[in-house]
Amino acid sequence: MRRRVTRITECEHPASALLDTKTTQQVLSIINREDRKVAPAVGRVIPQVARAVDLAVAALAEGGRLVYLGAGTSGRLGMLDAAECVPTFGTDRIVAVMAGAPAAFAQPKEGVEDDPRQAARDLRRIKLNRKDVLVGIAASGRTPYTLGGLRYARRVGAKTVAITSNPRAPLRRLADVAIVPVVGPEVVAGSTRLKSGTAQKLVLNMLSTATMVRLGRVFSHWMIHVQMTNEKLQKRGREILVSVTGASPAGAARALEESGRNLPAAVLMLRKGLSKEEALRLLRKDENTARALRAAWAGPAAAGTKRGRRV
Repeated sequence: MRRRVTRITECEHPASALLDTKTTQQVLSIINREDRKVAPAVGRVIPQVARAVDLAVAALAEGGRLVYLGAGTSGRLGMLDAAECVPTFGTDRIVAVMAGAPAAFAQPKEGVEDDPRQAARDLRRIKLNRKDVLVGIAASGRTPYTLGGLRYARRVGAKTVAITSNPRAPLRRLADVAIVPVVGPEVVAGSTRLKSGTAQKLVLNMLSTATMVRLGRVFSHWMIHVQMTNEKLQKRGREILVSVTGASPAGAARALEESGRNLPAAVLMLRKGLSKEEALRLLRKDENTARALRAAWAGPAAAGTKRGRRV
């Protein structure tokens, strides 16, 4: 007899019954059909994601942080998104806390998610405070570690966000904003690294990217704060500079070196004919880099500057 399960993330899916009797192509087709349900489910929670973005923008503008918290797959996804924000947006204000990390990131340590007090200890270690926004990530919405972290965040006065795939999750009751993309049962019952994990990744992408856009860390559609720490990213920086300003590749490379590989400063140096010091002085006047660059576009360009792409 089929057992009764109230958590949608652990229900059995009739579409994947007898999965072990299917051919390889049939198995993959079933997974793919289910994956197609994820983006529409995330689309339905955009209003809640927008509210979370607004909380994050306000927090970061006041010197706070966006802090991800989770265990297992949820924790790994939070760590991945936070890590990628450093080279992409040049920010260290998006951070992640994972149960049992760093060891648990590569080697599963499932028992660590059962201790809610450990979450409080981990958050005390990073000095979570009322200026921060804590995002608790748990597909089931009932992970003790994540619940404990949200309770601690509320005690210190931080704003809280929950990301879960379970509409009845206790996590929701601890959040100022609950983001609940309902993706339905998994192809392998209870394996939330599948659709639920994909939904979490999409939501985190949206949350961090939109926050950085709102804070001016993106100019038009360019990674204006890309950290040029390797050859690939240096090439990307040069290509962005050519696209934005219309400079020659050689001119872009020269401006980047003269600016100390500060891409926004290099843009102003080429666009306005400024020195490095003058460009940096302008950028310090406004923490919103995109706004500062648009102000430069409103005035006359330096003599001999070619027109870049429409911004």
